[in-house]
Amino acid sequence: MKVATHIVFGECCLFAASAVFDFHYETPSVLAAAVCSVLPDADYPKSWLGHQLGGVSEDLYRLFGHRSFLHSLLALLLVTAALGPLLWWLTGQPATMIAVGVGYGSHLFADMMTLGGVQLFWPSRAIAVFPGRDEYRVVSGGNSERAFVALALAFALLFYPVSRVGFDGLIYRLGGADTLYGEVTKVTDGDTMTVEVQGRSTPVRLIGVDTPETVAPEQPIGCYGPEASAYTERTLQGRLVRLEIPRVGDSEDAYGRTLAYVWLDTDGDGEYERLFNEDLIEQGYARTTTFSHTYRREFERAREEAEAKGVGLWGACPFPTTAP
Repeated sequence: MKVATHIVFGECCLFAASAVFDFHYETPSVLAAAVCSVLPDADYPKSWLGHQLGGVSEDLYRLFGHRSFLHSLLALLLVTAALGPLLWWLTGQPATMIAVGVGYGSHLFADMMTLGGVQLFWPSRAIAVFPGRDEYRVVSGGNSERAFVALALAFALLFYPVSRVGFDGLIYRLGGADTLYGEVTKVTDGDTMTVEVQGRSTPVRLIGVDTPETVAPEQPIGCYGPEASAYTERTLQGRLVRLEIPRVGDSEDAYGRTLAYVWLDTDGDGEYERLFNEDLIEQGYARTTTFSHTYRREFERAREEAEAKGVGLWGACPFPTTAP
């Protein structure tokens, strides 16, 4: 198959794996999957990669032949074990190690779908193919490969948005949300407040975030709790906000507080574009919770960035942990 085919299929597999196995990735992982999706063709001098490698590719071809060792499960394990931890160390992102395995493995699976197959269990000379009947497999360079690329591209475009928000986030988005507007009349602590909605005082608990405790009975004041409470009060007190209340799942917690996302209109145009829940995480005032909700993956990405920068509680508190 052509190099473009392998890259498209590799990215499709990365997006699908992220959606199914619930890990998030950034640009380094996308690049790692693309590069590793063409690595097995290092043993074929006529391939695009073979031309780049020159004599190295010819030596590999003489030693192993095409679609043998470099197209085997053994090579997949060795490459993932060698490159994966290195990229994780260089980028600080564990998803890059997963991307190495997914990208390399996608090439093997794609070549299994051609007429020639691969020696997947090298050094055994047995040829692995999928599916079993020749007429259902891809002919390299033919119309069937073009159809395969089109199908892989369609699936990549389908899986990409799901991989960014997760299946749980997609379900919450499809379920919709109720919208209410009100004024914040009281801030209890960093993640709890009272909002007056249509003349009724409504206690609100922010979804997906957990600021250190400051008012919990019989609990000590948490590290960076006063700072978080002060930030929330300074930002929200007396301000008009938009409450986003998901229709999927519980609308109230065990204490009868409305579970919501709080949106702010920062420039006065009525758009309410700033999500305060996420703002708390980005500024290092809150940890994330682990239960499913609409913006869980976005919040986790923000938390990782804040933790890496050491902002807020991540730099001030000893060994903060993710909230349950």
